[in-house]
Amino acid sequence: MQKVRAGIVGAASLLSSVLLRLLALHRHVEIVLLVSETKTGKKVEDVHRELRGAISKKLVPYNPREIAEQCEVVFLCKSHGEFWKKTGELIALAKRMKSVLKVIDLSADYRLHDPELYPVWYGFEHKNARLLRDAVYGLPEIHARDIKEAELVANPGCYPTCVLLGAAPLFQAKVVDGTTLIVDACSGVSGAGLRPNERNLAMYTMENILPYRVASHPHAAEMEQELTHIARERIQVTFVPHVVAFKYGMLTNIYLRLKKRADYKSVVKMYHKFYQGKDFIRLLPEGEYPQIRNVVGTNLCEIGLVYDQRTGILIVMSVIDNLMKGGSGQAVQNMNLMFGLEEKEGLPSVR
Repeated sequence: MQKVRAGIVGAASLLSSVLLRLLALHRHVEIVLLVSETKTGKKVEDVHRELRGAISKKLVPYNPREIAEQCEVVFLCKSHGEFWKKTGELIALAKRMKSVLKVIDLSADYRLHDPELYPVWYGFEHKNARLLRDAVYGLPEIHARDIKEAELVANPGCYPTCVLLGAAPLFQAKVVDGTTLIVDACSGVSGAGLRPNERNLAMYTMENILPYRVASHPHAAEMEQELTHIARERIQVTFVPHVVAFKYGMLTNIYLRLKKRADYKSVVKMYHKFYQGKDFIRLLPEGEYPQIRNVVGTNLCEIGLVYDQRTGILIVMSVIDNLMKGGSGQAVQNMNLMFGLEEKEGLPSVR
């Protein structure tokens, strides 16, 4: 089988280091182009030293024509709001050149379909409403059919991935009462990226749990968009994220009230039916709780359910590796679907 020619824009980032390791080991991928505007001219192995001996390419400046000519898929690992205009220009250029280029964007630039949400949640105006409508939200367990046909996939955020996989079966079946979802979540410091800040520096995070952006984190908008689509009624999310002093992984706790006609055993069966045949979902038996250590380094989402009969609250717990299933691993999963490859190709499901 001919290999998929892949490129990365933003190849010096933390997410790209994980992505590069996955692509280097993928038997159906050839890495042809690595772009970095901050590390131009350097060897990728000097930027990501764990890749020494595996990839020896130099990082080059951004040239959209070269990408359209050389690549069949390009992964965009840029900061939110930094690249949305160039993304539209790149896709338009590829069409004029009759290129087969497909784009997987790991930023939030095309995750939200409504352009009016971007000034509210991300602080910039998005002026490509058409491409926002056309972009496919890249959660394979929910949108696999659309991903297969997409030219632009918006890779979901880490928190929304963890929450949506935990809650989607309940909202699709309409067995939860009310339109407000309450979520608290804990993420490792890698979620704050490489640039020094109070969420990744040891002096702030060690021996600490650090709440941040409480009820104002932009990932809540993704959760609301997707759950509203699944439930076919407006869903709002109260979201409380925390940074905890570990490196990789995240845990989300989701609190819901079941409708009277639902019961715990039927809910468990519902989850098994919803995720039947899904390679990266691990449903735990009653009495077992998800643990981050079980999924770090994998593309798995591990889910556990507890029903509190005293209060009538169903607690859904889900864990992922935030840079794998919450980032680069999911991007590769999307690529596999877009190119007709086996969905789990090149992706670990055990540590």
